Amino acid sequence: MFMSEEEIFDRLFSGGKYSLPYLVKFYHPTAGSIRLVNNNEAVELDGELYAPSSFEYTRPDRSGKGGSLKITGIDNGLIEFVENANWRYRLDVAGVIAEDGTVQRIRSYVHFYGSVSYGDDMQLQFQLGRDDRFDMLFCPYFYDTDNNPANA
Repeated sequence: MFMSEEEIFDRLFSGGKYSLPYLVKFYHPTAGSIRLVNNNEAVELDGELYAPSSFEYTRPDRSGKGGSLKITGIDNGLIEFVENANWRYRLDVAGVIAEDGTVQRIRSYVHFYGSVSYGDDMQLQFQLGRDDRFDMLFCPYFYDTDNNPANA
């Protein structure tokens, strides 16, 4: 059963009636990609294989604040990826597994900003920030590199 975007949205925001496992993809231009699914079996989406993992993803609120990801770094190379990728990687929540087991793409959540920490337990904790460029103030009448040289 294929779900529409509205049905997926309803499932994700319906207050706990459903639990849809997420597919996440870490991407860096030179370090490559790591694809994981919150499931005990690997799944495929658009010809890409997502390896089984265990994680807790919290969606950001409507303004982009409050997103987080707690994920194990065991047997997936994620700690090495984060250390080598520096600040230039991105995290895409690529899809969900529907109730009937079908894998469906979603385009709702892409994260570029945030911080990550981990300890001896090999649990990575991502605090996913929001893009604060929309909070920047510009003169509404005239904007160029002379009146705003810091953002040229």
